[in-house]
Amino acid sequence: YYCPEPYALHPAHLHIDLLERAQGRGYGRRMMEQVMERLQERGSPGAHLGVSGRNARAVGFYERLGFKELIRVGSDPDSVIYMGRQFGPAAAGA
Repeated sequence: YYCPEPYALHPAHLHIDLLERAQGRGYGRRMMEQVMERLQERGSPGAHLGVSGRNARAVGFYERLGFKELIRVGSDPDSVIYMGRQFGPAAAGA
């Protein structure tokens, strides 16, 4: 695993997988919100993750949680999109 973006702003790595039958019910959002809240409490300035360029549903999910594209590696449709989100006061200006 390699995210070609400086880790200073997004040092925590997040990953989530939900069974299809659990998707669209709010479980993923609640899980991500809980993890991000714990990271903030522990002083993490932000988090990053990687998602397949083919997975538009997941990209939209992460965007709704406040993640923004940092960099795209590879060529479509086989690209990997690295996304990041800053926490706390820094996030307000991002």
